[in-house]
Amino acid sequence: MKQISLLLFILFSLLPKLYSQEVQGLFPGEKLTYKIHLGFIHAAEATIKTARQSETISNKKTYKIEVFGKTLGIFNLLTPVEDYWSANLTADDLLPLRTEFRKREVGYRKQESVQFLPEKEIAKIHSQQNNPTDKIQEISKTCRDLISGYFFLRNQNINQAKAGQKFTAKILMDSKIYDLWVIVKGNDTIENNLGKRNCVRASMVLPKNNLFEDQDAIRIWISDDKYQVPYKIEVQLKFGHLSIDLVDYQINDKKIY
Repeated sequence: MKQISLLLFILFSLLPKLYSQEVQGLFPGEKLTYKIHLGFIHAAEATIKTARQSETISNKKTYKIEVFGKTLGIFNLLTPVEDYWSANLTADDLLPLRTEFRKREVGYRKQESVQFLPEKEIAKIHSQQNNPTDKIQEISKTCRDLISGYFFLRNQNINQAKAGQKFTAKILMDSKIYDLWVIVKGNDTIENNLGKRNCVRASMVLPKNNLFEDQDAIRIWISDDKYQVPYKIEVQLKFGHLSIDLVDYQINDKKIY
């Protein structure tokens, strides 16, 4: 299920967090767990974890973010997928210094790591397949990967944003630079197994591809409280409807939702 894998990669690396409170870049020890349904079928699960302690890389303080995704049930029997992404982000400006991506899908394997060197305006990309390859990609000093793009957006002071206002970030993905947009739409009340919550509604605009029904096929609801987490996502695909729901939210093992 390459579609599920791509969705996990995009959706859980670039979900914006809209703040009605003071802007905060990240929460050390944060863990979010999501269930993913394709139609009525429970297809996959994903978690996003922020390290409790910082790491030092190239004399810079960083925090490691990890994203885990895997198929469940019938999907796991027929086309099992296990994906892992990580990024070490600088504590001061949340720029990536080192990222890693690992995929296991039936008979397919992929492993890729990227070293960002913003002072040289390059990224070193190493792909560890049967025939390892290395590539140098030109980037801007503020270029981001998907995970740091997510934290860039959640670090914006957009609590006064009006419907129709747009926010964007330049992202390095698959050795190419993309502009990804988030557009504020309004406010809704959303109910799931965790309860009823007031949410900010937004949509994500992605580059043209063969997976989504249209460019703004992703709708996101962000809880309108002091935690401001992605609470629900709906995606209109060319082959069906995908829904993603938050089922657990913890910070340092303390249950928040």
